[in-house]
Amino acid sequence: MRGAVDFKAKAHVFRNTWFMIKCGLKCAPLSVLIIYMAYIAENVYYAVVFNVMFLKTALAIIEGNGTFKEFAIKIGLIIFGKVAIDLFSYYAFHPVREKFEIKCESYLNELIFKKAQEVELGCYEDPDFFDNYNRATWVVEKGGFKRIIEGTGWTLGSAVSVISLSAYLYSLDPFLVLFILCPLIVIIFRVKRNQVEFVREKEMTPFERQKDYTKRTVLLKDFAKEIKTTNIFDVIRKRFVQAIDNNIQVIRKYGWRIAILEAFSDFFGVVIPIAGGLGYGCYRLIVLENITISEFSVLVSAITNCRDKLNQLAHYFTMQQKHCLWVQNMREFLAYEPKVKGGTLVPGEFESLEFRNVSFGYNAKKDYTLKNISFKLNKGDRIAIVGHNGAGKTTLSKLIMRLYDVSEGEILYNGVNIKEYDLLKYRDKFASVFQDYRVFAMTVAENVLVEEVDESNIERARESLQKSDVYEKIQTLPMGIDNILTREFDDEGALLSGGQCQKVSIARMFAKRFDIAILDEPSSALDPVAESKMYNNLMEGTKDKTVIYISHRLSSATQSDCIFVFAGGELIEHGTHDELMSSGGEYCEMFTLQASGYREEDAEDEE
Repeated sequence: MRGAVDFKAKAHVFRNTWFMIKCGLKCAPLSVLIIYMAYIAENVYYAVVFNVMFLKTALAIIEGNGTFKEFAIKIGLIIFGKVAIDLFSYYAFHPVREKFEIKCESYLNELIFKKAQEVELGCYEDPDFFDNYNRATWVVEKGGFKRIIEGTGWTLGSAVSVISLSAYLYSLDPFLVLFILCPLIVIIFRVKRNQVEFVREKEMTPFERQKDYTKRTVLLKDFAKEIKTTNIFDVIRKRFVQAIDNNIQVIRKYGWRIAILEAFSDFFGVVIPIAGGLGYGCYRLIVLENITISEFSVLVSAITNCRDKLNQLAHYFTMQQKHCLWVQNMREFLAYEPKVKGGTLVPGEFESLEFRNVSFGYNAKKDYTLKNISFKLNKGDRIAIVGHNGAGKTTLSKLIMRLYDVSEGEILYNGVNIKEYDLLKYRDKFASVFQDYRVFAMTVAENVLVEEVDESNIERARESLQKSDVYEKIQTLPMGIDNILTREFDDEGALLSGGQCQKVSIARMFAKRFDIAILDEPSSALDPVAESKMYNNLMEGTKDKTVIYISHRLSSATQSDCIFVFAGGELIEHGTHDELMSSGGEYCEMFTLQASGYREEDAEDEE
C-alpha cells in the first residue's frame, strides 16, 4: 500500500506543481511572471556571465589576447548588469513576492476553509480526517506553496544556466559533458529519500496531534480551572512525553535509510563531477598539453558552476517532489465528496416534519444510537424531547438539520425526503441553540447576528439580546453591543459568565428568521429563575413557530403540546404532561424524582 501511495505521489509531481502555478496565476499572474524572470536572470548572470565570461575576459588580458580598453568596456557592462540584476531581483523577491505570498496564502486558505465547511459533521469525529486535514494545511502553514513557486523559479533559472554552460563545455570538449551529467542521478536518490521522509512524517502525524492537543489544553482558558485544581496535567504531560518518545522511535526507524540515500547523493553529486571533470582537465593540460592554463581555469569554473546548478536542479526537483506530496494531500482533501449532499429543491413554508422508521448509528457496525423512530410534527407544534443522558436526544436534532444522514428510514419535510432539498436553504429554515454553545472572538452584535453588521440589522441584534434577557449586561460593557467578546485578540474584550454566554447564543435564535426552532439544552448554564424567564420569553418570541425543545429539566416540558420520551435510543412514550403523568411510565418517574429534588433544595434554603 505504501508503495502505491509513493508511486501515485511521484507521478503527480508535475501535475501538482502545475496546480500550484495555476493557483498563483489566478492570484497574481504578473507577479508570477516577474518572479520567474528574476530567478532566470539572476541564475544565468552569476553562473554564466560573472563566473565564466568575466574570468575568461580577465585571463585573456593576462595572456595578451586583448586590450585593457576592451577589458574595461566588458567589466563596465558586467558591473552595469549586476546592478540591474540586483535591483530587479530585489523588486521581484521583496515587494512583489511578499504581496504575492499573502494573496496566494489567502486564496489557498479560502479553498481549505470552504471545503471544511462542506464536509459533514462526522468528519470532525474521525481521527483520520484530522490527520488528512492537518497534512492538507501544510501547504500553507509550512510554506509549501512558497517553496514550490520558489523551487520552480530556481529550476527554470538553473536549467537555462546548465544548458548555457553545457553548450560552452561541449564546445571545449564533448567528453566533459559526461561528468556534469552525473548529478542528474542524484534526483533518483533524493526522490527516494523524500518518499521515505513523507512516510516518516505520516507516521508522526498522530503524535504531532497529541503534542498540539497538550499545548492547547495548557494554553486555553477552557481547561485552566481543571488543570489548576486537579492532577490531570500529570496525565496530559505523560502523554506529551510519550508522543515525543514515539516521534523519536519513528525518526530512528527511518534515519539510517535517509543517511544512506544522502551518502549516495553526495557521491554522484560532488565526488564524480569534481574528481572526474577536473582530473580530465588536468590530463589534457599536463599530459596532452592541448589546452592553456587560462582555458583550464575557465574549464574548472564552468564545471564547478555547472555541477552546482545541476545539484540545485536535483535539490529543487526533489524538494518539489516533497512539497508536491503536501499539495497532493491538499488536493485530495479538496476533492473529498461530502457524504451529506444537498438536492435541488427549495423548501417552502413549513407544514410538517415526519420521521419514518428512522435508525441511525455513528459507525457502520449497526450499533444504532436511534432505533426505528417514527413521529410527525405539524406547523405550530411545541414539542419537548426528554430522556436520560445518552438516550439519543441530541442525535435526533443533528438528523433533523442534516448534520448527519439517517442510516435507515427517512425524514420528510412537507412530505418530501429532506435529501431532495438544497442543503443550505433547508438548514436556513431552522434556528438552533446547541448545548455546546460557543461565542466567537468578535463583537456582541456579530455573535448575535452571525453575519456582517450594519445599520439595517443592528436593531435586530438589540431586540434579540433583550428577548434573551442579557441586554442589560451588554449595556454595561465599555462599547456596549460593539464590544469584543473574549480577550483572545483584544485586551479590552469582555469575559462573560457561562450563563451570559448562553443567553448570547440564545439571542442568535431570536435574531434569525426561521420556521422551526431546535433548542438543545438551551438553559444548561442558567439558574432556575433565569431558565423560567428565558422559557417564557421563548414561548412569546416563537408564536406561530414550531419549536423542538430538548432538555433533561422537565419543568419546561409541562407547557409543551406533546412530550417525546426517549430511552436507549427508542421513542418509548409520547403525550401531554398530564397524559404521561397519569400513565405512570418513565416520564412520570423522572418528573417525580426531579420534583422531589427541587422540594428538598427549597426546604434546605428555608432552613
